[in-house]
Amino acid sequence: MYRYLVIDERDSVTIFTLNRPERLNALGPELRAELLDALRRFNNDPKKRVGIITGSGKAFSAGADISTKPSELGTVNLEDELRNSFHLILREIRFSDKLFIAAINGVAAGAGISLAVACDFAFASKSSRFVMAFQNIGLAPDTGLTLMMARLVGAKALRYLLVGGEFTAEEAESMGLIKVVDDPLGEAIKFANEIAQGPFRAYVHSKKLINEALFKDLEQFLVTEARLQGELGNTHDFIEGVSAFLEKRRPRFVGY
Repeated sequence: MYRYLVIDERDSVTIFTLNRPERLNALGPELRAELLDALRRFNNDPKKRVGIITGSGKAFSAGADISTKPSELGTVNLEDELRNSFHLILREIRFSDKLFIAAINGVAAGAGISLAVACDFAFASKSSRFVMAFQNIGLAPDTGLTLMMARLVGAKALRYLLVGGEFTAEEAESMGLIKVVDDPLGEAIKFANEIAQGPFRAYVHSKKLINEALFKDLEQFLVTEARLQGELGNTHDFIEGVSAFLEKRRPRFVGY
C-alpha cells in the first residue's frame, strides 16, 4: 500500500516502520504523506490501541530530507511545510486516543527526534545517537521539539535547543527521554502487548491529563514555531547552510 512505510498489523498493536534506509529514513514529502495517512487510519480504528514507530536499517530517522539547494530567497516555504505536514503528524501522535512507543535503532536527528519525543514511551539501543542539527542549516528546532523537550527535560535540554549538538542514548536516558535496551523493537512489542491488555481507558485518560498538564499550549506554540521557521527559511544563512551541507563543507554564516 505504501512505498516508504511498512505496516505490520498485530491485533490491537500496529508497527509503523519508516522504510527509506538509503536516506536514513529521512522524512521526505512522500514518506510524511504516507505516515500521516497511516496514522489517521490507525487512530480511526476502534480496535487499535498501541502504535510502535521504528526505522529500517541503521537509523530511526535523519529528520527532514535535505537533498536540494534553494535557488534563491523565498523559494522555500517552511511555514506551510510545517503546518501542512510535520505538525499534522505530531498531532496524530501526541493528541491520539491511542498510545505510541518509539523503537530507536540508530541515529535520530532533527524532526526524527521530535517524532520519538512525541511518543508516550521510547526504547533505544545503546549505540543510538541524537543529533540536533537545525542550527547547522540556519534554522531553529521544529515539529514541537522546543516545547516538548523543555517541558520534559528542563534546563538540560536548553543548550541543545539553542545551539544544537549531539547526545548519546545514555545521556538521553539520564534526561528521562528514553530507556536503553538491547533490542528496542522487541522491548517495544512486549510493552505494547502489556499495555493493550491492561486498563486501556485509564491509560488514555492519563495521557489526556499529561497533555493538559504539559502540552496544553502546544497548538499555539506550533503557530509561532511555523511563523518563525518560515522567516528563517527566507534567509541567506538558510541557503548557505543547506548549500554547505550538500557540498560537505563548513558553512559561512552572515547572521541574516
